[in-house]
Amino acid sequence: MIARKSALIIAIQLINGMIGYVGLKFIAIYMEPWQYGVVGFAYGFVALFSIFGKLGFDQAHIKKVSEGKDLGECIATFAVIKLFLAGLMASVVMLSIIVWKYVIGRGFESSLHEQAVYVMLAYFALATLTQSMTSTFGARKEIAKAQLTLFAYTFVRITATIIVAFYGFGVLALAYAYVLGEIFHFILALWFFRGYPISKPSLPYLKDYIVFAMPMAIASASYIIMTNIDKVFIQLFWSAAQVGEYFAVFNLSRFLILFASAVGFLLFPTISEYNSKNNMEGIRRLTLESERYLSMIVFPIIIAMVILAEPIIHILLSNRYYPAIPVLQILPLFILLEVLARPYQSQLQGMNMPEITRNRVFIMMIINVLLNLVLIPKDIKSVGVKLAHLGSEGAAIATVISYFIGLIYIRLIARKKTGIKGNYRILLHAAAAAIMGYILWNIENVVRIARWYELLGVAALGIGLYFAILFVMREFKKEDFELFMDTLNVKKMLGYIKDEMKGK
Repeated sequence: MIARKSALIIAIQLINGMIGYVGLKFIAIYMEPWQYGVVGFAYGFVALFSIFGKLGFDQAHIKKVSEGKDLGECIATFAVIKLFLAGLMASVVMLSIIVWKYVIGRGFESSLHEQAVYVMLAYFALATLTQSMTSTFGARKEIAKAQLTLFAYTFVRITATIIVAFYGFGVLALAYAYVLGEIFHFILALWFFRGYPISKPSLPYLKDYIVFAMPMAIASASYIIMTNIDKVFIQLFWSAAQVGEYFAVFNLSRFLILFASAVGFLLFPTISEYNSKNNMEGIRRLTLESERYLSMIVFPIIIAMVILAEPIIHILLSNRYYPAIPVLQILPLFILLEVLARPYQSQLQGMNMPEITRNRVFIMMIINVLLNLVLIPKDIKSVGVKLAHLGSEGAAIATVISYFIGLIYIRLIARKKTGIKGNYRILLHAAAAAIMGYILWNIENVVRIARWYELLGVAALGIGLYFAILFVMREFKKEDFELFMDTLNVKKMLGYIKDEMKGK
């Protein structure tokens, strides 16, 4: 059943990715990069403060529910926490803007930047409230409910985005598309939530939540800072146009990082349940199998994106985004590194070691911020320091290096704490992906890839070669193929979704 739930996550994320691409294509054709850059900046700016909407309590809720605590008391306690956190986040954002404008005497590049920030604040506040329900779905491993609500958000937001871009409604309307999507996300989650037991908030439960959330709060804050500070720095030291180019490339591969996060969202409660039963063999098997299959799936996709960066930009975006080609040749590698780290992070979280996640993400954040400060700007005139002047390329390099350090750290700690050395078969995946990449690189040098079907055909050829190489290496076996086919069985998948919707 874990495989089928994972397959549902993959399927929804792929669909979301394709829908998201359509919206991105309309933006690339009908809007200027600087317009998308304003929205990207506003998103990144408010996202920095969304740390106050989480503070580790989402993970604490998943942990307590998966351990079998009273569901009604958990839901009530968590709902009160999230309502408080949404208010806290909004208050901190508003206070920060007041201090920035009236105390420090600075402002935004334009009035559109400031207005877009207020719109994004509404989006993040509502998203914080929605998490009180979607985190419960995740804790109960009700993946269909969690993923279908996410699909509703994506579909509504992208539909609105297409209309905004095509009719030229402008920057603020594009920002409001996020809000509209989140409204539908909230409503559908609330609909799925009907019938859940809701008791009174519990003070002892609140204390338990706080104890688990404290180390996770640092991890959550560090992760949010690390994944959004680059957009703010690019805006600060360069321009909205370059933010738009960078944000577009990031969103091209965004569905993969969401896929990795969603799979981790499933692993965490499962390992937590195993840990409560002292099932170490189950934890070990699940960790190694997850690592192997995640690696097997993601390696060829990432390498293909890196090798085919130029035709991807030309076909999937537009020639106006050509300056972002070097970013696409670097940035997707961080997704691969995060995918390889995710099973071990979920393992240690589920085994009541949230401080390890805190340490990992905090180290990554420090490295990322320092590298961004060195690699993005040309100089810091106030202190007369010359810097790398790499702009968005520097942001991509900083991201990849910080995730590489994070992978090394989590693997070493996991080995020390649990004795699990890792699944060395992923080296075969790396070798097969490297061979595939070399072949694709030669094809690109000989054949001009200018149409979407040509890009799709070359990518499919590469993926096919990749699995053929694994088959020759005896890494992709008959049982793996049968597992994939059974997991992707549409009839069984629909049956699972139907059963979950009925509460079975």
